[in-house]
Parts: sequence; structure tokens; C-alpha cells
Amino acid sequence: METRLPVSALQAGLFISELDRPWLDTPFLLEGFLLETPEQLSQLQEYCKFVMVNLDRSVGGKERWAFLSDQKFNSEPLVPHLQYQTIEIKEQITLLKELRQRFALWSQGKNSKADTAYVEPKIIIYADSTPIKREIPHAQAVHRLASDVIEAAMEAISKDLQPRVEAINDVVSEMVDSIIRNPSALLWLSQLKATDNYAYGHALDTAVYMLAFGRHLGYPQEDLHKLGFAGLMLDIGKMKLPENLLKHSGSYSPGEFSMMKTHVWHSLDILNQIKEVPLDVYDMVARHHERIDGSGYPAGLKGESIGLFSCMAGIVDCYTALTSDRNHAETKNNHSALQLLYKWSDKYFHHALVEQFAQCIGIFPVGTLVELSSGDIGIVAGQNRSRRLKPKVLLILGPDKQPHARPNLLDLMINPAMNAGQEICIRREWPQGSFNIDPKEYFLG
Repeated sequence: METRLPVSALQAGLFISELDRPWLDTPFLLEGFLLETPEQLSQLQEYCKFVMVNLDRSVGGKERWAFLSDQKFNSEPLVPHLQYQTIEIKEQITLLKELRQRFALWSQGKNSKADTAYVEPKIIIYADSTPIKREIPHAQAVHRLASDVIEAAMEAISKDLQPRVEAINDVVSEMVDSIIRNPSALLWLSQLKATDNYAYGHALDTAVYMLAFGRHLGYPQEDLHKLGFAGLMLDIGKMKLPENLLKHSGSYSPGEFSMMKTHVWHSLDILNQIKEVPLDVYDMVARHHERIDGSGYPAGLKGESIGLFSCMAGIVDCYTALTSDRNHAETKNNHSALQLLYKWSDKYFHHALVEQFAQCIGIFPVGTLVELSSGDIGIVAGQNRSRRLKPKVLLILGPDKQPHARPNLLDLMINPAMNAGQEICIRREWPQGSFNIDPKEYFLG
């Protein structure tokens, strides 16, 4: 959605899509950019009288800025200072600047040659274009198809056959499209643990979280595809390990763990048989068990030599494993898993990336059953990017723990209801299945 604005009405967080003169007649290097700094505003005021603003690509999406399209603007004095509509917008701009700096710091680790010139990556601000309720049916179909595709791929590999790479690429493309429209839908389905098979479920969950993480960091569609493809293939080599090892209960012995670690080499052998696998995908599969202190495997790499994508893969793989049902380890809830990631940050994982992953999924991820300070019980149905402790919650039970006549959606950031004079907040997380609540009834019915 685009609207025409005078430069006097511009605020930080708006995406400038067109000018009232050719781009080549201005100092702007990009044809389309996010308004972030006073310098940008000053240049716009110097060269333009009106600009076109894309509300969908602005921070917070068109819902945040809809009021601008309804206003009529006259010629007004220029605004000498960059204005922020809300503190959330200002914090989001700050976050994006920090992300660019972190990308720069990690660029050498992502490149294979240390002397490769750094090129600042294109960062895209994605806005949800589809409400979660409308995206769920599409996401459910894609999730089901992805589960079938990864199951077929693993069965083929177990029989020493090559997987159908075209089918994997096709389903990853559909997953990317769904994540771009609204990541909450596929994240919700991953939270439900729709498949009972750990290998298939872990691969699918990893791909979904990799895509959501990449979207959060503003990667373009081409990179999102690599992240999703790698997520499905990270542990594909485990299909070459003995079944009794995969179903082992309790802790591994040193010998068993040494054998388990060989799955990385099996995965790389499988990828070597597939034509045109991007180097980034190969690196993620090879390095997602490496840790920044050098304690990982198989090569004992340290710090930036691991690479940004591979560090992302390591965090996601660890999180999805912790929150899954495994024979050899206790299942953690979302909050406990994030606490462990924070505990291990700066030792095993890059702290800035752990922080951004937590920002991506939220302290209470989509699908989490929560109790509010009002006593209501609900399901987290969506995140607010600038306020992760204030998500959107679908209220199911009232303070008396009796069902509401009709479930309703409460956005804790935009419309924080009051309880005893205090804004309502999340009090605690409840295990899935508590109060006999089945999330599938509310979004998959």
C-alpha cells in the first residue's frame, strides 16, 4: 500500500519508495530505503517536496501507519528534526542499525577468504501481509507437504538412493512464501509437533525456525531459501547410523557419541551426490555443531571461522532439539530452552545471535499456553517485534478457568487491558495440554 506524503510529514520508520524527481538527481544510492536518520530527512527536504511511501514495508506495517493515508496534507514548514511516532518505532530503528553492524562484524566468517571485501548485505524489513487466521490453512498444507517430502527423502537415503532435490526445492519455496506472508502460522504448526517421528519433525522444525530467523534478520528471499533447504538437510546423515543408536535411551557413552558425531560426514557425502548445492548450504551442514569456543565438532572451528549462517544453524538446531521429545534427554519448554541458550552464549554461541533469535521467536513463542496476570488462560497467537513480552494472546479461559463464550484476541502491546489498575501481562507459561486445551481446535479446526 503506497501513499503520497509531503516531506514535512515524514517520520522515522517509513519506507520511501519513490521521489518526485529521478533517483539519479539525488544523493540516494538505493531506489527505495527506510527513513532512519536526520541526515536522510535533511536530504529529502533539500531535494523533494513530496515522496511516495510504502506502508507495507514501513516498520510496523500498514496497520501502524494507516492514519497517514486518510489525512490531507497542505504545504507545511519543514520539520527540522526527525520525528518518531512511538518509542517502539525508535527502538526498531536502533535494532536495525545494530543488526547492520553485527552483519559487518560477521562478514569475514561467512566468506571463505579472509581478504574478501565486505559488501553490506541487503536488509529487508518484512511486514506481515496476511493475518495468521488466513495464513494457517496455507501453512498447514505446506507443512503437510514438507513432512511428506522430508520423509520420502530420508527413506530414499536409508536405501542408498538419491532424494528428489526438485521436490525439496519446491516445498522450501512454498515455505519461504508462507514465512514471508506471516511467520506465526508455520511457527504455530511447529509448536504443535504435528509429527511423532523425531527425525522428520526435527528437520521440519529446524527449517521453519531457520526461515523465521532469516526473515527476522532481514535476509532476501534467495538467502531464505538456502536457510530453509539447509534446515531440512542438517542431520540427514543420521539415516546412515544404526537404528539402535538413534533410538538409544539415556546418555551416550563416549563410543556412542563418537559414532553419533559421524552423521556430519554422512550428511556431507549425501550432499556431494546432489548437484548444485549452494556453498552456504554445504557450510551450514558441515559446521552447525561447531561452537565459537572451539569445543564443537567435527573440525573444532572457533569464532568467525564458523560463519554467520552456520552459527544461526547451530542455535536453531540446538533449540529445536531441546524442545523436542528425545529418547536420550529431557524435553525443555520454550522458556527453559531459551534460558539455556543465553547461558551458553559467548561460550558456545554468539551472544548477539542468541539475542536476535530470542527476539525472533519471542520469550513466549507462538503456540505457547500462558496465564495472564488477570488470571485468564490463552495461547500466544502472534508476536510484536518491538515488544516480545507483549505478544498477541488468544484468550480461552477466564479468571475462573471457565471457557470464554467466544475466544477473543488480545494484543498486549496495542490494547493492554487493565487489571487492578495495572496493565495485564503474562504471568507464566503452562505445559501443552494443561486445562485440557488443544490448540488445534482453535486454529486448525
